[in-house]
Amino acid sequence: MTGEEKPEGKVGKLQTLLKSTSTRFSGRLGLPTRKQSEDGPDLPIARVSEEGMPGRVDGAVEDSAAAGAGTGAAAGGVAGGAGGGAFDGNGSLGAGGLTREQLAAAVAAAAAGGGGGGGLMHQAPIPEHRVRKFHKLLQEPVVDLDALRELSWNGVPMTLRPQVWRLLSGYLPPAKSRQAHTLARRRREYADMVPEYYDIAHEERSEDEVAAYRQVAVDVPRTAPNVPFFHQPIIQESLQRLLYIWGIRHPASGYVQGMNDLVTPFLAVFLSEHLPGPMEGWGAAALDESIMLGVEADCYWCLCKLIEGIQDHYTYAQPGIQRAVFRIKELVRRCEAEVSDHLEAENVDFIQFALRWVNCLLVRELPFCLALRLWDTYLAEGTGFSEFLIYLSAAFLLSWRDRLTRLEFQDLILFLQRLPTADWAEAQLERVLSEAFILRSSYGDAQSHLRQG
Repeated sequence: MTGEEKPEGKVGKLQTLLKSTSTRFSGRLGLPTRKQSEDGPDLPIARVSEEGMPGRVDGAVEDSAAAGAGTGAAAGGVAGGAGGGAFDGNGSLGAGGLTREQLAAAVAAAAAGGGGGGGLMHQAPIPEHRVRKFHKLLQEPVVDLDALRELSWNGVPMTLRPQVWRLLSGYLPPAKSRQAHTLARRRREYADMVPEYYDIAHEERSEDEVAAYRQVAVDVPRTAPNVPFFHQPIIQESLQRLLYIWGIRHPASGYVQGMNDLVTPFLAVFLSEHLPGPMEGWGAAALDESIMLGVEADCYWCLCKLIEGIQDHYTYAQPGIQRAVFRIKELVRRCEAEVSDHLEAENVDFIQFALRWVNCLLVRELPFCLALRLWDTYLAEGTGFSEFLIYLSAAFLLSWRDRLTRLEFQDLILFLQRLPTADWAEAQLERVLSEAFILRSSYGDAQSHLRQG
């Protein structure tokens, strides 16, 4: 791309937004305006984290010699069905990979948007050149995880999410030759846990295990009330099993309310390999215990990886959440004193609204399709995602800055607990993500102001 050309697609829009947002934030914070990278206008917003993101740009993927992995057992029914038999049905590509026709069909479908068919799993169109980069990475013998993380930060095509999420979670190895064996082994391990921990009489459980079982049983029916499919009996039973087993296997924290929300993005994405079309039209009749056990296993292991970096969010007294809320408060105080001062004057404590944000990773604050998009970035962040959550939460709050400063206590509490995001599209979430990127770019190397308390 030359200096005169305009950046294309979503990445280009985010670059333009970054430039304007950076100038606005820098002026507000008294910081020098950041110059454009010498790498040129192709630099994606994904160059975000010194901790979790690589120091390379989108274009570097083209020259990568070590990349690749499969694209998902069904690739949303598009790539898998276009050429007949490229996928082995185990969540990884067969030896032949994608044919030219399959790749063209998959790229066209992702570029058209709505990989999940619209509604609950709707996705905005993704530029064709980005979709091709995903396929290039995923068809090589060994995936370049650094390149995949950077590319995924800006969103993963819906049809590729199952495979990409497994890779980003560390559930699948980067070497394609090992993926089928690893997937089968991990699924067997989970299947062996079910009779050991779940399919036993209540009399054989300890008091703590009975209490955990009952707590999960209370929470599961409350999961994602706006997603009717999750309330099908076979799905409810699946959620009950995997959440209970997770809690028993992680006694330091056990199951904690809110963890049920963290499973739902994984559940929807891994089920999409078996259920074609829009999520609103999915039916449980197409599922059997064998399918559900495999999906459960994938959700279980990916949930383990997600929570691994935020374990202290769920231990006794939730110290991780308390620290995170304190840091969000301090960050807002530093970069938007007017908002911070107004909340303090109205006696609104951040713990009254931000505790749920951090506990549920903002899932409850967004439409379900945007939670899926948010998971792309969380998983791309890797071990740095808990740190990014601080900046994301602050940016999310400040996206309402103008309204917040006009409200009094009661209206503030009601507003913050029921934010009007039902009509949000990806554009609004991308703006918040870019604001979070600017905050971290400005403050990530200057942590002293975020006192730990």
